[in-house]
Amino acid sequence: MASDPRLLAVVVRGSLVESRHYGHVAVADVKGRVRFSVGEADRGILPRSSLKPIQALAGVLNGTDQQFSFSQAELSVTCASHRAQPEHRAAVQRILKKVGAREQDLHCGPHEPSLPSVRNKLIRSGRKATPIYNNCSGKHAGMLALAKVLGAPFQGYWELNHPVQKEVRRVLREHCDIEARAELFSAVDGCAIPNYMLTLRQLAMGFARLASPAPGPLADACRRLTAAIMANPEMIGGRESRDTLLMQHLPELLISKSGAEGVQAIGLPHVGLGIAIKIEDGSDRALWPICLSLLKHLDLLEQPFPSGLEKMWRPAVQNTRGETVGYIQQSIFEQA
Repeated sequence: MASDPRLLAVVVRGSLVESRHYGHVAVADVKGRVRFSVGEADRGILPRSSLKPIQALAGVLNGTDQQFSFSQAELSVTCASHRAQPEHRAAVQRILKKVGAREQDLHCGPHEPSLPSVRNKLIRSGRKATPIYNNCSGKHAGMLALAKVLGAPFQGYWELNHPVQKEVRRVLREHCDIEARAELFSAVDGCAIPNYMLTLRQLAMGFARLASPAPGPLADACRRLTAAIMANPEMIGGRESRDTLLMQHLPELLISKSGAEGVQAIGLPHVGLGIAIKIEDGSDRALWPICLSLLKHLDLLEQPFPSGLEKMWRPAVQNTRGETVGYIQQSIFEQA
């Protein structure tokens, strides 16, 4: 039976609750058993960029990283929503060169860098953003590598009937236990690639399996991909990225990948669990306290938090003078 979304966080201004964020949480193990949930664990969502590591898994399973001698940083960027920092663009360029592709083969289109320092430097140079600046260019470069390994053309790799997308769907079904006869709904993501609907339980299980692979045909590929992500968290997002900061401040504890419209997925290698979160209103501003409080609720995080994360427990609401006038706080797990 479907459950209504639950109150996950509130925004407080002064002593008044100004806004409320509702949503769903699922914590699942590698067999898909729900270990903890809030709201509806089987609520169907579009994972958006949280799907990137599973999409990248299709390439690793087919040996793209080995055939083209990808470094761990290059493999990590194929899962990234990067900030177009120089190291991100350089990694994507190296992938393209190894694969024999050009920047114009990237179907993601140009995207203005979200990081002000990168965006301002681009403006001062008088140049415009090109496809390699798109925060999804690493994913697209990884899909071009998969096309090369499959002997398929680069052209059309984004189309549902192209061999690349067929292989992504095959791996997605196997990795997330989606029956072959079950319909797999899709919609076009922000970077022009199909995004496939999963339940929160399936997404959480998928991240549990990435982080703690069981013996099987996908296990070695999962280990290589997870090792690359954990060794290079700065490649997954970059400066100011929640994914990068979580992995840098909590090394060895987790892999993390956010998605647009209020989605967050986390894999926990030492306990064999995955977490999937969806904020109903699509906002991500409450995800910091929600993620930290959930990790604390699961007895994976003790206070005081590592330096750099403490302020994320109750992010400040500030006015234009830089004065703190409120805060954002999770509302369903135990309070601090």
